[in-house]
Amino acid sequence: MEFTWTQVRDWSLQPTLLTVAASFVILAAILWPLEKLFPARGAQRLIRTGFRTDLLFWVFSPLVTKAFTYAVVAGVVGLLLPLTGRAEQLSVFDGWGPVGGQPRWLQGVEVVVLGDFIFYWTHRLFHTSRLWPVHAVHHSAESMDWLSSARFHPINDVLTRVCQVVPLTLLGFAPAAVVGAVPVAMLFIIVNHANVGWTWGPLRYVFVSPVYHHWHHSSEDEALDKNFAGVLVLWDWLFGTMYMPRNRRAAAFGVKGGGVPAGFFGQLAHPFLAALRPKNDVG
Repeated sequence: MEFTWTQVRDWSLQPTLLTVAASFVILAAILWPLEKLFPARGAQRLIRTGFRTDLLFWVFSPLVTKAFTYAVVAGVVGLLLPLTGRAEQLSVFDGWGPVGGQPRWLQGVEVVVLGDFIFYWTHRLFHTSRLWPVHAVHHSAESMDWLSSARFHPINDVLTRVCQVVPLTLLGFAPAAVVGAVPVAMLFIIVNHANVGWTWGPLRYVFVSPVYHHWHHSSEDEALDKNFAGVLVLWDWLFGTMYMPRNRRAAAFGVKGGGVPAGFFGQLAHPFLAALRPKNDVG
């Protein structure tokens, strides 16, 4: 049977409006009370500035952005897969070579670690001037809570996923292991944006926590371009971008200097409009 990335999409359950609504209700029922019980910066209004924009991204990202990302990833992998000599494959659970011969649980662990390493460097790349207008959409949220975690431009998502999925797939990891790591990363993303003052205690320098990631979103000078890792603090420590002061928490958020529209459609258009402006005006 010929293997296609459409099989991966079908196997990983493409979101529907119903599943998006259900996941939103479940997350809201869990995380909103936790934000009230363990706030990182005191009480925050439920309907705060940017609420409507983030709510629209919560619908748009899984239904539209994910479909766009799958299409691009499938096209790129489809072009490169013949180079491995494994253009045909029995199922999404089969890898190849020494990597693909490992137990599936081990592949899953390795995909999380390697995927986070790749994420670290792509994330740093998005903080360069040329790609910053795309990523600035995510940093434009001035209120940090779990709802703001969905504020990602589609270009940001597709470039990140291509950079992760393509090398992992070509190394021989089973497609199911690659796609199966996505929920782990997504859980970290959602929880680490929540307005909770958690550091994971003794594991504060092992796993990225909400307090740790909030510093990445801070507009305070000392925190700019810090804490790029998504899951493991290790990468920031190794490459000199870790910032985790004790007894202090980030207090100001958003893009330093502004420049990103507040509305949903304005944010979708922002990277394209920024590309049309003179280079010195892009920041």
